[in-house]
Amino acid sequence: MIHPTILFHLCKASGIGSPVAMSNSLLHLILTLLAALIIICAVIIIFSVKLRRANGELKERNRKIEEINNDLKATNTELASQKEALSRQYSDSEKFYGMLIQSADDGISFYDREWNLKYANNAFYSIIGLTREEYDLIFPSDLIHPDDRVYENERLNALNDKGLFESELRLRHKDGNFIILSTRSVAVRDDNGEIIGSLTISRDITKLKQVHEDLVKAKVEAEASNRLKSSFLANISHEIRTPLNSVVGFSNLLLANDISSEVKEEYIEHINHNSEKLLQIIGDIIDLSRLESSQIEIAYEEASVNEIVSEIVEEARKIIKRNDKPIILNVRNEFENNADQIFTDRVWLKRVLSHLMDNAVKFTLEGSILFSYALENDFLIFRIRDTGIGINKENLGRIFEEFRQEIDGHHRPFEGLGVGLTLAKEVIERMGGRIFVQSEKGVGSEFSFSVPYRPAGGGTKLKAKTYVPDEQTHPINWSSRKCLLVDDNRDVLVYLNRILLDTGVTIFTARSGGEALDIVKNTPDLDVVLLDMQMPEMNGIEATREIRKIRKNLPIIAQTAFIFEDDKDIILEAGCDACLIKPIRKDHLLTVMSGFIKSN
Repeated sequence: MIHPTILFHLCKASGIGSPVAMSNSLLHLILTLLAALIIICAVIIIFSVKLRRANGELKERNRKIEEINNDLKATNTELASQKEALSRQYSDSEKFYGMLIQSADDGISFYDREWNLKYANNAFYSIIGLTREEYDLIFPSDLIHPDDRVYENERLNALNDKGLFESELRLRHKDGNFIILSTRSVAVRDDNGEIIGSLTISRDITKLKQVHEDLVKAKVEAEASNRLKSSFLANISHEIRTPLNSVVGFSNLLLANDISSEVKEEYIEHINHNSEKLLQIIGDIIDLSRLESSQIEIAYEEASVNEIVSEIVEEARKIIKRNDKPIILNVRNEFENNADQIFTDRVWLKRVLSHLMDNAVKFTLEGSILFSYALENDFLIFRIRDTGIGINKENLGRIFEEFRQEIDGHHRPFEGLGVGLTLAKEVIERMGGRIFVQSEKGVGSEFSFSVPYRPAGGGTKLKAKTYVPDEQTHPINWSSRKCLLVDDNRDVLVYLNRILLDTGVTIFTARSGGEALDIVKNTPDLDVVLLDMQMPEMNGIEATREIRKIRKNLPIIAQTAFIFEDDKDIILEAGCDACLIKPIRKDHLLTVMSGFIKSN
């Protein structure tokens, strides 16, 4: 409520003269102020409501924002955790695959689009024996074998066309040798399909390749060996059956009653000749087995060169005469007589010369054969030259191989097993010598060989000859002697009985070792025992040892079909005094027995 005094002063100040006028004006002013106040209050109220509502919405939004921020924080935390896990996983995988690549035995290499090496594992370098530093100092193309220079272009074209290239490559190893690699290259492309490089895996197959080549070579050799084996079996069948046919045939002809003595002697001569051929074939086969098992041994003894040559020449002339060949055999001795005696393996030297001389006679249809021997530069040189059919030059390299002849199969015009030259070459080389051949087809051949000269004295020495009884001039009389024949083969006992029948010796026979021991115990005056080495139950070696327990000084002569030197040594070491090789010839048997028992 406005004080009247105040109202009066206001009216006065405003120029209102009367109180009524002043009262109306004041009322108007008050109303105006009230209206303004009401408006202001309303505005304030409205804005307060809106502000309150906005504050509520803002709080709600802030709450939502906080929730979103919390979710984002949780998401960021989760993402960070996943990122860390992925990083660890990627790092572990990278290490794993890195270790895997480095531990691989195969070479793994990556090249960029310009074919520059960008990465390679350790095996890539070790395959060629280089370090990374050494490899970086050379041009890779310098390592490629000259015949494999097209490898790079072929790989490039194949990768561009197919994306894959497989091939073998020869690279020079650090040691200078070439190794063989099996390579497989694949193209590496980006997301747009453009080639950005290539990945190559290389494997060293040098040893595998060598094994494969060895297997192929072994297969070829095995097939050739099978062919040779088949040829040999067919050949040996022919070589054995041919003389055997003569032996059986002429033996049957001897049964005829109307043949003369001259014809009978001719038949017997054919039988003996072909029997000797059979023995020679068997001997060659056994010598071949000894050769393959490395059982040939050279035993040196004192021998006469002239004597060996004389025996070879005499046998050759018999063969020439028997075959009615118009061949002149000449001997040229360029050897000094005072150097005739040497140390050598007489048996093997004679066998080598015999094989060479037999070939010369066999392959010479007519003409001449020259046998010469001399001493040159501390070597004995033997030469046998013939005017025979000769040998093609392309076949000279294989004539010393087993079972080889220039013409094989059913078209062979000449007999023989094809092992003589093989044996000769092996024996000569074991003696420290060498063998040579020169030949021209249709002109002739010359075989020569050299062996070290080993002198055995200052002059010619004659070997002491073993006494051989002549039954015609000096008949053997063993009528007071006793002999025990031991063999499980009845035919052998019959044969030996017939040989000894004319000597008058008293013969006891036994078919086993035990039976022989009983006879030795019950016959204290036995003079000699002929003992077979191969018998059932108790063999000859065991029987010899048991006989020695009964009579230490009783002469025991072994008879055996085994002809290896080792077998002979075992027989003599067991207690036998001599050894006869089957088949036993009459003159040989009587000669050996004469060394232990004397005639009456």
